[in-house]
Amino acid sequence: MQREDIQKLGAQAARDGLTLWDCPYYRAAAMPGHTGESISQWRGKVEAWEAGWMEATGGGQAPPGSRTRYVPRAMSRLVI
Repeated sequence: MQREDIQKLGAQAARDGLTLWDCPYYRAAAMPGHTGESISQWRGKVEAWEAGWMEATGGGQAPPGSRTRYVPRAMSRLVI
C-alpha cells in the first residue's frame, strides 16, 4: 500500500472518531515481528497513518488521557 493510501486511511479514521492510538499498525498482527517487514518500513506506515490522522484533525485533538505523553514524528512534518 502506498503512503498516500495509508494517509487517506488515517484521515478517514479521524473522521470516524478514532483516536491516534487506534492506528492499525499498532496491533500485534501488524508489527514487524509478525509481518516480517523491516522496522523502518513499519515505521513509515505508522507515520503515514498518523500524518493523515493529524491532517484530518488539524493536529489539535489530544491523545486519550489527561496529558500528552507522546508527540508522533509525523506531527513535526505536518504543515499547518
